[in-house]
Amino acid sequence: MLKVSNVYKQFGGIHALEDVSINLEKGKIWAMIGPNGAGKTTLFNLITGTLPADSGRIEFHGDDITNMKPFEICRKGIARTYQQKNLYPNLSVYDNIGAGLLKDKINEAERDKIVSEIMEFLGLTREKNEIVSSLSPLYAKLVELGRALATSPKLILLDELIGGLIPVETEKICGIIETLRNEGYTIFQIGHEIGPIMKISDWVFVLDEGSKIAEGVPDDIKSNRNVLDVYLE
Repeated sequence: MLKVSNVYKQFGGIHALEDVSINLEKGKIWAMIGPNGAGKTTLFNLITGTLPADSGRIEFHGDDITNMKPFEICRKGIARTYQQKNLYPNLSVYDNIGAGLLKDKINEAERDKIVSEIMEFLGLTREKNEIVSSLSPLYAKLVELGRALATSPKLILLDELIGGLIPVETEKICGIIETLRNEGYTIFQIGHEIGPIMKISDWVFVLDEGSKIAEGVPDDIKSNRNVLDVYLE
């Protein structure tokens, strides 16, 4: 589904990403972990067109999407959430989720049906008319996920979606992610919450100082000496 080949990104004299290559198959939960500053969000930014790659190639379903504009990549079927809250603070839950449909020419009835189904799936129906700036962190994250779902994605990139939540909230988000995988979505997540990440992911990539140092199933990553040396211990 997604193929990242030999990608480089430099900021001044700092190599944010150096010769990074990954392959994602559809229908699985993929994860990327690593210390702060390892280059995880930078890679997401390159995949979604927020930043241009200095070199390398990114393909989605065989199409070259390297350095395409974000709206073009979204129309291809890649959606994302953000590490920092990225919502319309003075609009309602309904309108924020509905913003994900702006790329499509649909009538009001169809728009309402799609947004209502997403809100019901995420448990946001009662919050429909709430202004998002008043929401708790959990509900704000659910709204951001809802907006991503509204774009009809094939691949969803989740940047620290479970970050900063209490255990019961983390469990709720993880359950939603697993349900999405079971319904055919492909998930690629970044996170520092190693326990939940390892529990629900099918495959884990590890970055350190801009380079991929390991990949494998969660049990292998937890016992990988290189990973333990730089991150898990």
